[in-house]
Amino acid sequence: MINNVVLAGNTTEDPEIRSTTTGKKIASFRLAVNNPLNDKDTLFIKVDTWEKQAEFVSNYVKKGSSVSVIGRLKLETWEKDGRKNSAVIVVADRVSFVGGKKKDAAVSDDEAPAPAPAPAPAAKAVAKPAYKQAAKAPVQQDDDEIPY
Repeated sequence: MINNVVLAGNTTEDPEIRSTTTGKKIASFRLAVNNPLNDKDTLFIKVDTWEKQAEFVSNYVKKGSSVSVIGRLKLETWEKDGRKNSAVIVVADRVSFVGGKKKDAAVSDDEAPAPAPAPAPAAKAVAKPAYKQAAKAPVQQDDDEIPY
């Protein structure tokens, strides 16, 4: 049996960090995942991370971060007010950032430094065809050396 899931989306909240009674760290957050065929069909998925991934998530992932998650599905069940409830969550083995750096929120567009000019394209060395490389300047010969 295989139980793998790969998701990419944006976090909807700052991660919540907590510890178990044995001292293991858990970080939880919700991930908004859009349906590529229908923008109105968005799933909000609870993601749990453990130990080192929990530390990474709590230190670097913030609300609105674009991340990818690789993990497995887990069924959580609980009872509240006499009713049994359940939800499918993702237990993440790996959380990674997706896309480029975000601009610092404290820097407005007017204050942002101008982008560096693109470097000039390097001149390409064009290889000469073999027949042109072999053709050299004509050699001066005396008429006495021509055999006819």
